[in-house]
Amino acid sequence: MMVLRRWLDRLSFVGVSSGVFLWGFVQGHYALTLRVEFAFAVLVVVLLQAVLSSLMFTGFIGLSTATFLWSLRRGQGPSPAESGPTVTAIVPVYRDATVLHRSVESLLDSEYDDLQIRIVCEPDDDASIARARELAERAGVDYLVNTRSPGSKAGAINYAAAVTDGEFLAVFDADEIVHPEFVGRAVARLDDCDVVQGRTVPEPDGFVEELAYYESVLLSYVGRRLLYLATEFKMAASRAVVMRRPVLDRVGGYDETMLTEDFDFAYECYKHRVEVEELLAAPSKIEAAHSLRDWWGQRKRWMTGYAQTLHKLVAEVRPVTDYRNLLSAAICASTVIGSLLMLSLLSKFVVLFLAGAQGLFLLPIVVVMSATASVRLYDRRAGTVDDFGYGWALVPIVVPLYSLTAIKAVIEYLFSWDGDWYSVEKGVPADA
Repeated sequence: MMVLRRWLDRLSFVGVSSGVFLWGFVQGHYALTLRVEFAFAVLVVVLLQAVLSSLMFTGFIGLSTATFLWSLRRGQGPSPAESGPTVTAIVPVYRDATVLHRSVESLLDSEYDDLQIRIVCEPDDDASIARARELAERAGVDYLVNTRSPGSKAGAINYAAAVTDGEFLAVFDADEIVHPEFVGRAVARLDDCDVVQGRTVPEPDGFVEELAYYESVLLSYVGRRLLYLATEFKMAASRAVVMRRPVLDRVGGYDETMLTEDFDFAYECYKHRVEVEELLAAPSKIEAAHSLRDWWGQRKRWMTGYAQTLHKLVAEVRPVTDYRNLLSAAICASTVIGSLLMLSLLSKFVVLFLAGAQGLFLLPIVVVMSATASVRLYDRRAGTVDDFGYGWALVPIVVPLYSLTAIKAVIEYLFSWDGDWYSVEKGVPADA
């Protein structure tokens, strides 16, 4: 039965991917007639649907990038606090012993004084427990073994929150290098909101790593600008995040049954009207996937989690009680469906190329490359990345590749996903 499901997955993946591409190709050939009436004349314009797609995509990316760059420049927020309420920094770790020092040591260098660091290990991860024990020899660091609800990052966070008593809670990934000012800036920002979500930047130090960096810029930050402006929805994740403790009680904690607990948490915050603010200053550096296999597996895991979250949101829709209940499902659906259909953009641009409209074919590519390169230049000047790099040339392949992972993930979720998840290889041991 399992072999049959796997073959069903593969055949469905090929069929759906081909169908999305061909659908975009055929749709791109449709002729659109625009009629504009003036006082003494009527202007009729006939153009391919692919032309409109090219212009709309170009405009969307251009406007979104301008908005993101504006947000970066004005996103410093209040001056960072140096002391105040106790912040408990939770660092869940599972099979990441080799990179655990990155988060702990950077948190020890924080400019915020009232910070407690709590590493949370899984009972079956002896290497991480041993490393956590070593790091806990330093003042301000302690470690816990998640014996109450092992098996998920969500369970580790909920457990640590239950057995600690800091007024504010923060969550960071094991491989995350936290900016010295981030916690202080987040505490200062919490005067006006419930949750502060920071920016995370994959370190672009190789071919695949460059791909991950530009994907983060384009899809995680630039792509969400207009959504943030049009709605009050904002991401609230399970890394680079600081919150008031009552938030977890309000939303019921992180859901331990969800593959992407952070994606689900963001929607729970939105439905429960938790005030989330974005802090783009003082970004964290994270390790990117180091191989194409890991890049693919990690994205497929994320998209599987997005499909699972959409399933949950649709099942819980109660439009008569609160419009946010319905709108949250609609926002999530647009994310998942949009990811599936991004592949059709490629085929529409192929139509323009074959029709001899090379200018319109190249326009969105040039705009995307320019947009992401401008963010990279900003990050370089801010010291977030070391150099300008060459990865801007990779950007055109990000959208179709990501769409393929989305198609594969949704198909597997529907037919054969058994709750398992993919774990990437990270880091090397710290120098002794």
